[in-house]
Parts: sequence; structure tokens; C-alpha cells
Amino acid sequence: MCGIGGVWYADRRRPDEAALSRMSLAMSSRGPDDHGILMEEGIGLVHRRLSILDLSDAGRCPISNEDGTVHAVHNGEIYNFSDLRAQLIDAGHRFRSNCDSEVVVHGYEQWGTGLFARLEGMFAVGIWDTSRRRLVVGRDRIGEKPLYLLRKPGVIAFASSLNALREIVNGDLEVELSAIDCFLSHGFIPHPHTIWKGVESLPPAHFAVIEGQSDPSIERYWDFPAHRPQRMALDEAEQLIEESLERSVKARLLADVPIGGFLSGGVDSSLIMAIAARHSPKIDTFSVGFEEEEFSELPFAKSVAQHIGSTHHELVFRADSILEVLPELVWQYGQPFGDSSSIPTHLVSRLARENVKVCLSGDGGDESFAGYWRPASLVYAARFGQFIPASLRRNAVPPAASLIELLGGKGLSGRLLAMNRLSLAAPGAGYTNALSWFDHRDEVLGSAFANTSADHDVVVCRAGKTVSGSDTSVLQQALYDDFQVLLADDYLVKVDVASMAASLEVRPPMLDHAFIESAWTLPDNYKLRRGDRKWILKRIAARSVPPEVIYRPKRGFAMPMRIWWRGRLATLLRELMRDSRCADLGWINPASVERCITEHCSREAEHDTRLWLILWLELWARIVLDGSMGRDESLAAMATDS
Repeated sequence: MCGIGGVWYADRRRPDEAALSRMSLAMSSRGPDDHGILMEEGIGLVHRRLSILDLSDAGRCPISNEDGTVHAVHNGEIYNFSDLRAQLIDAGHRFRSNCDSEVVVHGYEQWGTGLFARLEGMFAVGIWDTSRRRLVVGRDRIGEKPLYLLRKPGVIAFASSLNALREIVNGDLEVELSAIDCFLSHGFIPHPHTIWKGVESLPPAHFAVIEGQSDPSIERYWDFPAHRPQRMALDEAEQLIEESLERSVKARLLADVPIGGFLSGGVDSSLIMAIAARHSPKIDTFSVGFEEEEFSELPFAKSVAQHIGSTHHELVFRADSILEVLPELVWQYGQPFGDSSSIPTHLVSRLARENVKVCLSGDGGDESFAGYWRPASLVYAARFGQFIPASLRRNAVPPAASLIELLGGKGLSGRLLAMNRLSLAAPGAGYTNALSWFDHRDEVLGSAFANTSADHDVVVCRAGKTVSGSDTSVLQQALYDDFQVLLADDYLVKVDVASMAASLEVRPPMLDHAFIESAWTLPDNYKLRRGDRKWILKRIAARSVPPEVIYRPKRGFAMPMRIWWRGRLATLLRELMRDSRCADLGWINPASVERCITEHCSREAEHDTRLWLILWLELWARIVLDGSMGRDESLAAMATDS
């Protein structure tokens, strides 16, 4: 796990070494162990190293081939590098290290851009082909490792972080207003968009080729299988998933440094760490919980740790911790990011880093096995639409729901109306966020949006593309959406930045693409059965983990934010709104924010998610955009009533 970056000039000018050094420094937490720079005519590459495999100097990047005609920088891990290395040695290539990065340069020599389809792992790479004056950048299949591209006339730059890219142009970037709209609507900014005009996130499973005077050529090298779920006996399906996951976990236990794992007490992380403990007895596990017991899963995590025999470590997260770490995280993310669980993720990463350098995680299980409520809701809405004609859903169902409510069935009426609306909605509408500002955009957006283009559609921006081929199920399409957008742009960004800010590498075995393809082939009713989500995965996990941990209501990474927003967080935001940068820039209407604070504190309504989005945006404007607040400042004083 590292940080990478580079800049390419069409006019072959020599890069500014000071700018490259600043780019490297902006990614220092991603690679505190070493750094390297390559400068040639028209190209500059930078690398920050977090040493995981082959800790010697032979594993340093930028790394080159035998004659120095191909150079590469690499972030992440290539889990099949030993097999690829053997193939390349048989083909005549000479290696000087035992690290996975060297496979990238020799693999490119041998297979060109066909290399990407052969790599198994999480990665972002930059390759400079000196003889062809060609820059190639690529990203792993699921989007575990970030890669951003900056385009200006005659200049292409890339980096693992947005802050690093800004250094190449001395901060000369303009805010993209539509990205702020997306952020307030969804809580994150979906790719390929970023907060900056002219800067994009390279989509997962894509590579880009930059050469000559033409624009970058961007190609997809992998996609989900384009076929419906297969008929399969239950015992066959369970064996397929168990064997595939076992292989994936074993591959991710390879390192020359200590490895541990996150343990939430949920299905996915519990199963992962149970498998890992079989191969690495007494492995370290790490959990975070809250003082508010109704939100804390620490007892479940501790039960799993005792069952699998891991060496367990716990952290209790308190509201005041937010005030200490939030400015640094706002800077690290580089653009507005609204997932509040980034805070405990960072804190548990810091705890882990005191003991290990790599952690396994349970990310990816919900996307493959229908763990979230939205895919299930879309499936049931589709079935509802099959049986009830659209004319009746538009004209008869709403009054019927009103009658049910009058007869005392308010809960049933609400569920019926929600199902009906979802069945009539356009694709993507089911993924809008009722807790964000999406339904209140007219109230919160400021004057700067008065003349913005009507071409930007925040719903279309949030929706994933249709899965390749038409022969797929409703559930497959819903899961495909989750993989493309919610996972790639929210959950994986959250974990990558929060962990790398602590210089910790996180490896999610359930994001192995072979495991994902295996799960993709399963019958839908093995994933979602009569409302029971992740049905087959729970059956498998219950053989390795106490069943009472597995068969309990799903909490996710829920935080007591609604409670905390009736305390010091409300005080903090009110203080910031007295001199709001966002209001001055015309991004928000501060009166709407004040109303939400008042309603939340008086328990008239719950606005904690909306208020969190405004807090992050306001801090981003101060810390990143204009630099009026330092990333090392504590917010405690501002959050204290005078």
C-alpha cells in the first residue's frame, strides 16, 4: 500500500522537481517508509512507500525493467505476483527483487495493457514507456485503490489523492458546483466526478493510455459475467463459496510484516477472521464501539474473538473524539465526504497500526449477497409492479393506502406507499438518500446554483450503468449498482483514506474478483430468501462463528449521531455558521441549516445526516479550499458554549 503520482507534458518540458516533491509530501501518510522520484523529459513520477513485501531497497519505486525503458509506480498488492513472476522468468525476464511491484514493469513489457486482466489484487499503477513516450495508468477491478486524473491543455497528471494533484498546478483548480449538489444529495461524489473541474476519478476496472497529442484513451478490461444466476444445488453452492473465500483469505495473509484484522461482530468480518485464525493462530483483531450501548457491537466482536482464539483489542469511541480528528480527516479526503463512519474507521485503524501494518476486513459481503435493504426493496418493488398494472399503482394504490392509515394501519400504509413509489420510479431513483438534502435541495442550495446548468441530474449521477447483456435478474442489477457506485465511491473511499491516514493497509478478501464471480452465479434465492438477506453466507458463517452472533438483526456501522447532534456538534456548527464560508460562496442557505439544528435539538425532527454534510462541507471550504483553518486544529473550543 502506497501513494503514487505523476505528470506528463505533451511539449516534453522537464517537470518541476519542487512540485513533484510537494505531491509526494501530500501523500506521506500513505507511504511513510520511503519515497522516490523519477524525472525525465516530459514525465515525472513520484512514489510513497509503505513497505509490505520485500522490505529491502530492491522493492523501491519507481521501479524499472532491465534496461530502464519501462518504469512503474504501484499502489496496493498483486496477490498472484508469484505466479506471474514465474511466467515472466520463463519468458526471459530478469528480476532483482521479491516484491510484487516489479511484476508490473515486466508484465507490461510482455503483455502490454493486457497486463491488467492478468493482475489479481487491489492496485493503482502508473507505467512510463520511454521508447514509445507512452504513459499508462490503471486501477483494480472493484476500485479498492483510488486513482485521480487531472487534465489541462498539454498536461495530464495522476495521483492517489486529490491533494497531491493540486500541488502539480499550485492549487489552481476551480470548484465544480454540480459536485457540491451531488454531495449534499448523496453524501458522496460519484465517479467520474470530483469536487474540482478538470479532475476525474478513473473508474474501477479501467486503464488509460496517454501518448502523442490526443486525449487519454480509457478502456474497460473487466466486467461482471453477463448471464443470469445458475441453477445449483445448495451443497454445491456452499462448497463453491467456502473454497473461493478460503483461497482469497490465504492469499491476503501473505506479507513480510504483521497482519491482523478488523472485527465488527457482524457476519462478514467474523467469517473472514475465523478463516484467517485457522491459518494464523492468535492473529490480532481490532474492534471499535461506543459508550452508547445500543449502538455498540463490542460484545459480539469479543464473543467472536474468544471463539476463534484471536488476540483482541478494543477501542471505545466517544463524541469528543470527532472534535480532535475531524480537521485532519477533512484534509485527507481532499473533497467533501459525508460518511460519518470514516471517523471510527480511522480511529480503529490507528489502534491497529500500533500492532500490525496490514488488516483484513469484511468489506464486500453485502454487495455480493444482498446484505442491504435497497436491493431487497428493488426486488420486491419489481414483483409488485409485475402484479399490479401501472395505472392502478398511479391511481388506486395511493387512496387505498390512505384508507389503510385511517383504519389504524399507519405502518402498513407507509410501506405500501414506499413500495408503490419505488415500483413507478425511474432507474436510480431507489438509490436517492432520504436522510440527505436530496428531498430538500431547494431549501439548502444557495444563490450560486441559481444559474447552473440544468443538464446535471443528481439521480442519473448516482445510478450505476446497466449490467452488460440483458439476461440478468433484478437482484443482479441492484447488486451491480451497489458495486459500481455505493461501494466504489463511498465505502471503499471511506476505508482507503481512513486507514491510509493511519499508514495501515486494509485487504478485503470478499472483493477478490474470482470470489465475486462465484457469488454472481448463485441463484438469487440463496442470497435473498423470504426477506432474509445474505442467507447462504450466514449458513456458511454459522459453522465457524457462534450462531447467535450471525442470526441477529443487522446494524451496519450505525453511530449515535442523532444523540451527539443534540450536544457539542450542534454548538460547533452554529459557531461555524456565524461566519460561514459556504454561505459567503453562495453554496448553502444558512437559514435552512439553522432551522435543522433547532428542530433536531428540540427533537421535532432528526436531521443528523444533513447537519453532518453541512459541517464537513464548511470545514472543507476552510481547511482545503482557502486554508483559513489548519488540519491540525482542534474543534473543541468552538464546540463549547460561551
